Amino acid sequence: MLPQLSTFRYALIWINRINMMLPHHTPTHRPRRNMINLHQWLMILTGWMILIFPLTVFADEALDHFNMAHQHVQQGQYEQAATALETAINAYPHFAEAHHLLGLVYFTGLQDPEKALAALKRAVSYYPNFARAHMDMGTVLHHQQQVVDAEAAYQKAVALYPRFLEAQLAMANLYDQTRQPQKAITAYTSVLKLNSDQPEVLYKLAYWHHQVGEEQNAHMMLDRLLKTDPHHLESWLLQGEIFEKENKPDNAIQAYEQALSVKEDLLGPHHALGFLYQDQGNSKKAAKHFAEVVKLDPKNPEAHLNFGVILAGLKQLDEAEREYQTAISLDSDLIEGYYNLGVFYEFYRKDTDKALIQYQEYLKRGGTDERITKLVKKVQP
Repeated sequence: MLPQLSTFRYALIWINRINMMLPHHTPTHRPRRNMINLHQWLMILTGWMILIFPLTVFADEALDHFNMAHQHVQQGQYEQAATALETAINAYPHFAEAHHLLGLVYFTGLQDPEKALAALKRAVSYYPNFARAHMDMGTVLHHQQQVVDAEAAYQKAVALYPRFLEAQLAMANLYDQTRQPQKAITAYTSVLKLNSDQPEVLYKLAYWHHQVGEEQNAHMMLDRLLKTDPHHLESWLLQGEIFEKENKPDNAIQAYEQALSVKEDLLGPHHALGFLYQDQGNSKKAAKHFAEVVKLDPKNPEAHLNFGVILAGLKQLDEAEREYQTAISLDSDLIEGYYNLGVFYEFYRKDTDKALIQYQEYLKRGGTDERITKLVKKVQP
């Protein structure tokens, strides 16, 4: 605690100690009210003189150096801040706030988590109810991958101050990063009670509800989020993923299209929409999205292969052939590429010779399609 807040308290403690040291006896007569003997007054005054004046000097000195350290921190002068804080602590060793600030200086400024942790432990030892110091100690422990101790520190901070939003959020992030779904859900729910409709908290809750199969709760969080922030990209993407899992293609398409309205050059939604439109028989829209996939990921052989399949269905044969060949050139072991190119030559180009060449390459790489196997054996001498 701050030394200036403790001086009078310490003085009273010492006065009580002095009084306890005085000889006690049973009075032979009732003393006069409000009277105190001269010996007691002298003891009390001596105690005040011995205690208060030196302590006030030490407290003032400690506070001066503490305030100086704050100024150094604001100017990014962390070495000077550490020196000033050490001086403050030497003047007043139980100065919990100085130990706390020293821990932060070591952690954030001087990149020394071990010294930071030692300073923060001293802070909470001198002031056990120092919720902020417990939380910051949890952060350092988390950084050091001491997850169990970090969790305990965060829990202590929250126990001391249940409405400590930063501590609640830090604990939720710990569970999030260590992938503990149920604990993450509980912690983020507590955060939400303190500060409702935080977009990132609502998203995290939706994500973890989805991970544990609680899709209804996930949708509820996402709907709540998107009402306040309709441009929250990750929410549209997650909603599309959940709708796909629930086999609701129309809803998934709507969610992914909304995502692209927020940011149009996203590979994932274009890829998903290509397949979703293809499944619905809407080849033109599927081709549009597969074209974007190829544009965004030109070195992806499967992207070219998928685009080729759609183009062949649209009778854009030259473009389809080019995409198939590009796919194989990018990955010479792409077994599906030889199969699809063989089918393309057989049924679209009506060129059996070229089809057989591709089918042979397909079988050479482990293809097992029975029709292809019979066809190749039939024409081989």
